Amino acid sequence: MKLFISLLSTAGTTTAFTRSQMTMSVAVGERFPASALSKLGCSGKNAVLYFYGADEAPSCTKQAAGFSESSAFSGVEVVGIRNDKGVKDGFAEKYAQRFYTDENDAIRTEIGIPGDLFGLLGGRETYVVDKDGTVVLVFNGQLNPEKHVEAA
Repeated sequence: MKLFISLLSTAGTTTAFTRSQMTMSVAVGERFPASALSKLGCSGKNAVLYFYGADEAPSCTKQAAGFSESSAFSGVEVVGIRNDKGVKDGFAEKYAQRFYTDENDAIRTEIGIPGDLFGLLGGRETYVVDKDGTVVLVFNGQLNPEKHVEAA
């Protein structure tokens, strides 16, 4: 299925782009890539997969703590995913969830998570995936880490 997005310019012309022509993440109702689910250890499981910037950054710490402290995720695989530049020793041991280091942003790139702040920051996105690998929720918000926990 091709996704078309129309942009209206100030000159009044319309340009359409397909998903392959622009960076866009996996959408609700689509299948999360099986290869990524396998790498994350979430194949065949209900999962919350959240992408964040760096361990110990204040907003990232709030997000990790929120997912770990909430009882709403009992029986759900929760995985925090950050790139290799964002890893800090001892961070993962503080929380009741798994963390995955996304070497060279391979999974981010595979699923098309756009960068935030003109590409300076990795996009903060949360995906809720069912046992079949279908995405049931996508939440994006760089500045509101607590909202990711509430949305999931």
